[in-house]
Amino acid sequence: MTTETQTLKLDQLRIDGGTQPRVAIDEQVVAEYAEKYGEGVDLLPVTVFFDGTAHWLADGFHRYWARKRIESDTICAEVHQGTQRDAILFSVGANSDHGLRRTFGDKRKAVLTMLEDEEWSQWSNCEIARQCKVVESYVRKMKEGHTSHSAKYESDERTFIHHKTGKPARMRTAKIGGKRSKRKKARAASEMNPIRQPRPALAQTNLNLPHDPAYGARAIVAAMGDDYARQLIDSLTTYLRDKKEGDA
Repeated sequence: MTTETQTLKLDQLRIDGGTQPRVAIDEQVVAEYAEKYGEGVDLLPVTVFFDGTAHWLADGFHRYWARKRIESDTICAEVHQGTQRDAILFSVGANSDHGLRRTFGDKRKAVLTMLEDEEWSQWSNCEIARQCKVVESYVRKMKEGHTSHSAKYESDERTFIHHKTGKPARMRTAKIGGKRSKRKKARAASEMNPIRQPRPALAQTNLNLPHDPAYGARAIVAAMGDDYARQLIDSLTTYLRDKKEGDA
């Protein structure tokens, strides 16, 4: 594989292609790296894959945001010839031996990235483990859980024709007529009589959002994906609008 070290402009780098290997960006690490850059310290080059048109950032997101923080418009990069898909495959094993140590969530995300891919999910457990830099037993456990969950999810789904678009769509039916209606009633009651979060707190998504909304948005997209983020925006817009009308 051809590799070349170059100085690239930050706005040349694509960071929106699913190549972010971590669950979330650590703002403290960004601040530490920014301080080092400001002092003239040369950190390791970021890793980029160039497909002839786009430069896909595969490793070095904290360094990328640190350069942004010091208002620099360039960064040193180790450029490989390869596609967006090559960048994603590289990213699942990134940071295993340098930089900020990967969290449990980061490792889980890496393995799931491969298990949810049509091609990579057919690889052996050993090969997936080698690529993600984790032990084979962890991949085996994740694959067993992922397979059983996918089978249950598919059995709960039904296809129907959407009344607005006229196109086929899928809907989960397992909970229709069950606890969902009870939750709606409970939610309506809670809006009239707010209650405190129970202790211990209910389990939430494994995502520690930073206080900065801009970084928080990036963390949500990195952890949950573009579709989830768009649906979250729609839900938040509806919720805030209803809340404003209710307060009026």
